[in-house]
Amino acid sequence: MSATAPSSRHLLRWIALAIVAVLVALAIAAAVYVHNLLQPDRFTALLENDLAAVGLKLRLQAPAEPTLFPRPGVQLKGFSLTNSGSNRPVLQAAGATIVVPWRALLHGEIAIERVDVVAPHLNLDELESLLARLPHRAAGPPRLPTITTGVHMSQGTLSRKGSPLLFDFSVETGALAPGKVFRLEAAARGAAGNRFTAVLTTMPLAAHDGVIELKALSFHLAEQQGIALQLEGEGSWRGGEDLAIQLQGTLSHRAFAPPSAASTSAPATSAATPRPPAAPAPPVTDKIVLNVSPARGHAPLTVALKLDGDDAHADLRLQPTEFGRWWKRVLAAQPGQPPGTLPFTGKAEVRQLDLGWLKATGLTIDAGPDLAPAASSSSAAAAASAAH
Repeated sequence: MSATAPSSRHLLRWIALAIVAVLVALAIAAAVYVHNLLQPDRFTALLENDLAAVGLKLRLQAPAEPTLFPRPGVQLKGFSLTNSGSNRPVLQAAGATIVVPWRALLHGEIAIERVDVVAPHLNLDELESLLARLPHRAAGPPRLPTITTGVHMSQGTLSRKGSPLLFDFSVETGALAPGKVFRLEAAARGAAGNRFTAVLTTMPLAAHDGVIELKALSFHLAEQQGIALQLEGEGSWRGGEDLAIQLQGTLSHRAFAPPSAASTSAPATSAATPRPPAAPAPPVTDKIVLNVSPARGHAPLTVALKLDGDDAHADLRLQPTEFGRWWKRVLAAQPGQPPGTLPFTGKAEVRQLDLGWLKATGLTIDAGPDLAPAASSSSAAAAASAAH
């Protein structure tokens, strides 16, 4: 027994080493096989061609590499998207993973199941330049892009003019396909530390007669300080800025004017009795209706906004695509030369406004096609008194 025991242990050791060697060989073979199947150059070439069609250039800090765990895919270690003729990227990120479904991989197809982007940085100035160069109306009927699973971004930052606006930016989308509910969730943190969350859901229907219908359209926006916007409706898209949306819902916020001292202060029983803290004002809920009219002919995209609440009323028509042009005219205007018509018309009234740094009573804005917004005399006097 004593002579055979060392031989048995020696044999088991060789068997274990053989098993390890086989597993290592299988792992190497699987890596080579996956590399040959994935062919990362195919995905980078596909991305470069698609991005070049809209005037974007893809720059990689290192060649794309295949990955097997936890899912097969292609890894991009540091990349940026830059407008043609610009040195500032629209989007740059520490890395991204393009997840490839096993079914497509085994059949040698180029299909993307999911895109995970880590630490993206989005430059809103360059994004506006990109959108300004895009045609107002796409050639032919609109095409709904299909995403098998979705896109995930985390730890992102949004900036404008070199200054960050939002931090910890994250986006999570589900599948985008005709006839299926699409869901987009986003969250970010402002410079003051307040947190924003947004959820968009809709069911897009396949284009018919050149129209993509957006059924069961829902948008929820919430802010950490208590502001909440909820809108429901539907819309349609014919391509470019030919977008029509009808939404209605509620806007909840704290009261513009704080409650009077008489209603918040409790009668003191004695001078030594501590005064209890004032109860926070209950939230105010306003009704809101929002209709988007498409750009047709010389008329730009227009948003009609109606708000009806206890302390505020508004009936405005805004032209979002004209704000940037109007602001450029304001900056370039000479003394005595008006910057042209305003990018909005309508009326807005607020009975009493108290934001701490700004106080006004009877604030009224009345803007016609050829008029600048004017505040009432009472609001101007109140604002002047608040500055002292």
